Amino acid sequence: MKNKYFIWIAAALLLIAGCAKDEIVNEQPTQEVEGRKLLITASVPSESPKTRLSLEWEDGTLNIITKWHAGYVSDVIKFFFKQNTVIKEGTPVTLTQDAISADGKSACFTVNIPEGIDTQNAYTIYAVHGALDVYLDTENSKINVMIFPLGFAPLHALIHTPIVGEVEIAAGATIGTINFEHLGAYQCLTIKNSSESDFKFISTYSFLVNDGGISWYYDYSVGAEIKAPVYDLIGKQVTNEYTMEGLPNMSITLHPGLDIGYQVVQWVMPKDIPTPEARLKIVTEDMGLGDIYSDNIKPARASALQKGKAYHLFAVWDGTFLFFTDQTLTPTANPLSYVAEYNINTAGDSFVGDLTACNISGYFNYNNAVTQFGNITIGGQRYHLPSFEEWCSIAPPTMWVNYGTNNSYDNQSETVTVAGNIYTMTSDFRNDSAATTTYALRYKGTHLISAWKYQCIGYGTNNCHLKITSRSVYGQTITVDQIADASFWSTNTENDIVRCFPASGNSEDPGDVGKGGAFWSSTSKRIMGFRNTYAQSKSGNNSYGFSIRLFSSGN
Repeated sequence: MKNKYFIWIAAALLLIAGCAKDEIVNEQPTQEVEGRKLLITASVPSESPKTRLSLEWEDGTLNIITKWHAGYVSDVIKFFFKQNTVIKEGTPVTLTQDAISADGKSACFTVNIPEGIDTQNAYTIYAVHGALDVYLDTENSKINVMIFPLGFAPLHALIHTPIVGEVEIAAGATIGTINFEHLGAYQCLTIKNSSESDFKFISTYSFLVNDGGISWYYDYSVGAEIKAPVYDLIGKQVTNEYTMEGLPNMSITLHPGLDIGYQVVQWVMPKDIPTPEARLKIVTEDMGLGDIYSDNIKPARASALQKGKAYHLFAVWDGTFLFFTDQTLTPTANPLSYVAEYNINTAGDSFVGDLTACNISGYFNYNNAVTQFGNITIGGQRYHLPSFEEWCSIAPPTMWVNYGTNNSYDNQSETVTVAGNIYTMTSDFRNDSAATTTYALRYKGTHLISAWKYQCIGYGTNNCHLKITSRSVYGQTITVDQIADASFWSTNTENDIVRCFPASGNSEDPGDVGKGGAFWSSTSKRIMGFRNTYAQSKSGNNSYGFSIRLFSSGN
């Protein structure tokens, strides 16, 4: 069946929340049922986290409450009846307040059974609430529910978020109960404008994208016509067959300085595939800005989005860069600042008391390192054993930090993880063998652009260490050759981040103490190591005892 519908409502959203499952109150029917009528109790979905059919945020939380609510445009329940090969559409029911239970979790009403359904034999009822369109395709024995994914929109504009129910009615029964279930998941975005100007974007064309083109939810197919996906309640399959004549434009203007950010939501019907890496795409109305993509990426998930769940995202626009951040809506700190200042001691329960001493750190093999330091709290601060990609944010896996040579490298591509987000950037390196120092301009093309200095100091002594200094140069016009000048590091040092890594060697070779260091990652056979000629994130032997340097997890 070909259906054309001009969409004039902006109806798309993103949500994410976390809360405990509520008990559903199934009230006992009190109305009399006569003839071809069926008394139905309908219960809203009870997944956790919860969504509310009237779609309002719960005060003071990220939760969305699930309740029936009368008086909304979409508060109509459509019914379809199937008996063997016969499929009939019933009379829709509009929710009224007196039909809804006191807690809003269930509603009780009478449904007319259409002609053609034999009440003395069993049949199936399908029910739909909140869909933009539902239509019966008798030729193909399908009950099609339109799936209407769009970009982010304010929660109050999200009208069409389908929930569906199905129940078998026994022969001669006059009472039935339908438990509704979500068809989709919610992706919620809180975005903050930290620039000094208004930021206006087309929210319904702004969404998450995968750089490789992987789609983890059912989306429109675009060709000669725009085809929206539809879900068949009987066959449980999704096909793109609903013809659209246009999609709505909804604009949002973010004013500067709104610290709490602005919340928008997208509803999608997820596919049964793991959620891939995702970047935020914002479509602006400013021709000078055009389409903006976040300079970092949310990592892939091991599982698919779950129906009835909501997933929260937080982002900041600073006038130049768009980037994911955490719930505090503050810019990501300098990558080096996430590294703890000290190694772990021999007992594995606290830090050592000296920044550079080579003979006081503990040694741990890979399995023990992962078990003991996957997630640990020391002094009230949460830490974790960094992944290999996190170590790469500090020392690249390619030997560009090679201060045993005088080699130079420009525009080298790096992909790293910082504070749970993935960054792909380019970097420049200058090596100085006379000073056993490497200078670098890293994170170019991102808001984390920064100057780096790697120094091997005190080789062959008990205080031999790798000293790394990093300084943000965001908003500055600077080159790596300027960074390689000693005068650059002699002034403006107040915001420098410095970390020292002792040459504590390893448990297998006592002679290595004072000459090199190695630090476990949470990735099997991967470490960060250095000697008097280089520093590099690289391979390591899982059975060896190496040092532990943790990364902050945030509180």
